[in-house]
Amino acid sequence: MSLSIRLATVYGTMFLFTGVYLPFFPVWLKAQGLDATEISLVVALSLFLRIVVSPFFAAVADRIGDRRRVMVWLAWASLVSAALFLWVEGFGLILLVALVLNAVFPSISPLIETMAMRARIDRGMNYGRVRLWGSITFILASVGAGWLLEWNPPSIIALCFVAALSLNVAGIWLLPREKPPVRMPVRRGSQFADVLRIGRHPVFILFVLAASLTQATHAVYYAFGSLAWQGQGYSDTVIGLLWATGVVAEIVLFYVSGPIMARLGAVRLLMLAAAAAILRWTVTALSPPLAMLFLMQVLHGLTFGAAHLGAVQFVTQAAPPRLAATAQSLYAAMASGVIMGLVTIGVGPIYEELGPHAYFLMAAAGAIAFGGAVLVAMRWKGEVLVPEEDGQEEERSQENGS
Repeated sequence: MSLSIRLATVYGTMFLFTGVYLPFFPVWLKAQGLDATEISLVVALSLFLRIVVSPFFAAVADRIGDRRRVMVWLAWASLVSAALFLWVEGFGLILLVALVLNAVFPSISPLIETMAMRARIDRGMNYGRVRLWGSITFILASVGAGWLLEWNPPSIIALCFVAALSLNVAGIWLLPREKPPVRMPVRRGSQFADVLRIGRHPVFILFVLAASLTQATHAVYYAFGSLAWQGQGYSDTVIGLLWATGVVAEIVLFYVSGPIMARLGAVRLLMLAAAAAILRWTVTALSPPLAMLFLMQVLHGLTFGAAHLGAVQFVTQAAPPRLAATAQSLYAAMASGVIMGLVTIGVGPIYEELGPHAYFLMAAAGAIAFGGAVLVAMRWKGEVLVPEEDGQEEERSQENGS
């Protein structure tokens, strides 16, 4: 079985879970008796653990040179923690389980992204056409879960979590085992010092903040999108189709991403994503007719997809290969942890007051992100931000030759 098929299988099984979790976890939380503020706290606080946990696991994977082994640990931990949703009740216990689940499952993403981008560079693999299988299974999961909710109680959502994560464990087992790299002696603390160097580089910080803010414009959508559409009278099946429409657009972008990434580059992809966010959330805030709402969902291919492609391309170009997983995790921690968490906490009470008009704030965030992307374009021309030192270059050449 080729590496591209194995990677596509992992993406597919991961997004089976995400396709249920993102649209319908707030619905499950509401069915457990949580109000809008508690829902935003569960969604947001669980994001903050990624700040520490994801970089920690990525650093372990970089250190031992075996990303597959770390991903297997994380997949099993995700399955066990999700299974606890079948028994827990009350805000406190639900929050605790959500914290654990959102510490381990998202930590898989930067590791698989690093493997995929390395395969793109070393083997010429088309990253977008592998990654799109995750988007396809997201559609199947969101539409399927919406259909199940038409004739089942919300408790079915937790069962879907367990089923999807069981398949994720099996998918990750299919990945090839990695040989530990041959390492030359390097000075003690050099990797940690280089992580600090890239983590505090002004260009890296600026790009990560702009990309993270672009992703954070989805905060109202992720936390309250399904609830808002329920309040507007749309059925769970229609809601699943709305989510699926956005991911179809994402699939199309990923399918043609090779030439687009080469032509536009990381920064212009981010600028395109931020501009699309301004339009998408402004129109969505106005509670448009269903046909226009479906049209705005098509922009998800840009607000999420273009921002994601730009970010993984930037990290691949800006970070030295031996710090690839760690750098990806730093971005993921900011995008899915710090920034998304802060924005999600803030939109809870705002949504209670404004309802769908809270999307106007997401449009404003898109404008700020666009300005940040413009500043990056003025300061970065595609170079590695932390160059390899002589001993590290020799280590890397021996690793590639092993």
